[in-house]
Amino acid sequence: MPEQKRVLHVVASTSRAGVEMALMNLYRRIDRQKLRFDFVAHDRGNDDLSREIEEMGGRVFKVPLMTRVGVFRFMNTIYRIIRDNGPYIALHTHTDHQGGFCAAAAKKAGVPLRICHAHTDTRSLRSAAYLAKRLIGRFVISLYATRKCACSENAAAALFGRRAVKKGEVTLIKNGVELSGFADIPARDKERIRAELGACGREILIGYVGRLSPEKNPGFIIEMAKESAAAGDGFRFAFAGDGVLADCLKKESDASGVSGRCVFLGTREDAALLMQCFDIVVVPSLSEGFSLVCAEAQAAGTPVLAASCVPAEADMGLGLFFRMSLRDGAHEWLLRAREIVSSSKRPDEDTRFAALRKKGHDVSDNVGVYMRLYGLG
Repeated sequence: MPEQKRVLHVVASTSRAGVEMALMNLYRRIDRQKLRFDFVAHDRGNDDLSREIEEMGGRVFKVPLMTRVGVFRFMNTIYRIIRDNGPYIALHTHTDHQGGFCAAAAKKAGVPLRICHAHTDTRSLRSAAYLAKRLIGRFVISLYATRKCACSENAAAALFGRRAVKKGEVTLIKNGVELSGFADIPARDKERIRAELGACGREILIGYVGRLSPEKNPGFIIEMAKESAAAGDGFRFAFAGDGVLADCLKKESDASGVSGRCVFLGTREDAALLMQCFDIVVVPSLSEGFSLVCAEAQAAGTPVLAASCVPAEADMGLGLFFRMSLRDGAHEWLLRAREIVSSSKRPDEDTRFAALRKKGHDVSDNVGVYMRLYGLG
């Protein structure tokens, strides 16, 4: 039997967020007799994935935020994790500008392959403090990363710079979707779930799936709910996810008198099923590198209305992907959502899955990409 290898992934958390779920889709599929994943994650947020990771032979190491303990203490923590739990054939970071500091620690620990992976287009963030952080992070990455990867060209340009993209220094790796989870469910099950979510008859159920965090802008959905209430429209709003804004959003919905229109589901393992029950998925993010949720919604056959920061690569070519500027406001988004729901036609399962495969978003295809990235293909 060949020697089992390990890769250490550095992620923001072990909650059910986009990057983490894309990695879990991959980890469930790879040959774990050949390769195991360990994870470094910040010690905050929901711990939704650690148990499954450990059941699949991986390990999870929780660390404090770099901003809380300082750069050098953070780097030393990463170094000690690698030293005490290695050897690792690769370090693979998914924390954008912090990745270079992890790569520096990995170089000191003797890890030969050090990958920094961009997942978010942060170019719209223009504060002086953030620009300085991004430039420093980019410089450190240039010193210590041996490979640069990104989920989209926009994310690559944000983290590594346009010059690196033009020079071909960045490898684009598409996020994989576990298509089997989006197989059609019986109509009676769909109606039952919709009723449980408060949508009856012809009421339109708008779904939000993802972290309830500032960059995802879930408060915009509350603004849409307010507009709906003012107009007396038959809209319902479901939030599938958790995060730092959860309590604030619930309080705002109560204070605004729209709590009867909103249901907060928390973290859900059945998000793929829920997406089939939504009439439309809304993604009002302030910044995105790709948006796995957009691809998943289309895999479910559900139209998605996304903020203009979501790149065109998120369109699977099924006539289900639409974008608007957040500047248009919640009222216009609500009107557009109604138009999309009334005019969109749901493609059949075979058509949907074929479209995602053609675009390179079938997780089964990603397995080979990652194995080759780690020198195991």
